[in-house]
Amino acid sequence: MKQHEREYFISCVRSGIFFLRYRGLTLKVHSPTIEQDIEACRVYNDAYDEAYLDEVMDEGEMFEWMEYKGLWTEEDESRVEGLEKDIEKCKIEIYRARNNSAQREHIRKYIRAGEEQELEMMLKKNQYRANTCEGMAEQAKWEYIIKNCTTLNGELYNFQDASLDYVLSCFRSSILSEGEIRELARSEPWKSLWVVSDKARSSLFYNNDRELTLDQKNLIIWSKMYDNIQESLECPNDDVIDDNDMLDGWFIIQRKKREKEKAEAEFESGTKNEKIKNSPEIFVMTTKEDKSRVENMNDIGGRMTIKQREAAMRQNESGVTTQNEFLDEKLKLQRAANRQYKGKFGG
Repeated sequence: MKQHEREYFISCVRSGIFFLRYRGLTLKVHSPTIEQDIEACRVYNDAYDEAYLDEVMDEGEMFEWMEYKGLWTEEDESRVEGLEKDIEKCKIEIYRARNNSAQREHIRKYIRAGEEQELEMMLKKNQYRANTCEGMAEQAKWEYIIKNCTTLNGELYNFQDASLDYVLSCFRSSILSEGEIRELARSEPWKSLWVVSDKARSSLFYNNDRELTLDQKNLIIWSKMYDNIQESLECPNDDVIDDNDMLDGWFIIQRKKREKEKAEAEFESGTKNEKIKNSPEIFVMTTKEDKSRVENMNDIGGRMTIKQREAAMRQNESGVTTQNEFLDEKLKLQRAANRQYKGKFGG
């Protein structure tokens, strides 16, 4: 995004107004006042209740119907979960390859391809959402907002030339993507405005008597996020901060680190037996939901040992595997024997 484009977007976001030029007209879609926002929520609730009484499916029932019709399957759900995990792994890898430009750009292609596939799957999953209670209620809410917040020459617009559906469609299309918001948040002219706003007591936005727009909220969230990154003891360099994929990888690594530390602290506080605490290996019974959390308490070596042991148990036809049959135990015994031999014969 070029400087003049950023300046334009920041001016629009700060105004809190969406400008729509149509056939010589300049329509303005304002953010709602608090009273209008309350009324919009009431419209949503009424529309939802009406749809429910008319026996329209809610989102949960829609997914059940799609499964029954074969329109969305468990395999589809597993594929989405798999894509999410693959994208997350790629973002970790692109962060680790931050000093290798060729490898970094190679990984980035996989990220974009994964995101495209995930988007296709989510469009498939939500193709009937507009016909649910939630979809109808959301549409009614936004129609109310557009109808009561769109003006022409200072007066409420009557939607004679531009239809309500057209204005709503244009308004939704104008909402900035996460990537665009992130670039605006870390760049000029917003970066300076954000830094001096408190000290200069200047207003960041000009719709102070109305609710913040979605773009304004997202811009604040990401500005605070970048502040927190700069304050972190493990703050990455600017090249990482300016690259969304690499920064996402850094976020994921930091999150996993915190989750592991939290899980270990919870385990330590819940384990009273000192012998168990100081044991090199601890077997923990978990639910399916907690399995991943407990596994992540292990380091890379520990996770490799778990996989090797699981493979050994699967390969054992007798169905019973003793401790000494595990590869890591065999290696441990071999190292102990080597140390004993060196001690006995002086190396």
